[in-house]
Amino acid sequence: MQLLDEDDIYPPSYKETQNLIAELMGSSGKSIPDTSENVSRTRLLRVKEGLLHLLTVVIPLIENDQQRLQVYWWTEAVHNIVRFEEHDANKDQRLNHE
Repeated sequence: MQLLDEDDIYPPSYKETQNLIAELMGSSGKSIPDTSENVSRTRLLRVKEGLLHLLTVVIPLIENDQQRLQVYWWTEAVHNIVRFEEHDANKDQRLNHE
């Protein structure tokens, strides 16, 4: 069985788009200090950035109204979960520092 080359699986713009996504979402390496709390917070913030990009830049370009609304509502629901997690993490952090 022959393994497919990455170029056979993904369109030509895949790598370029992945680099843009990584740049937009701030995937620049390890969190400092490298604690599980900081790693989780960094991941959460990166996800939030990606969701905000979808909500404000990508989804508004979808021409079909029903599809645009469906994608927006799903993405907004996930974004809300991230916001609640961020709020709880910030609250826990404040309580731990008191």
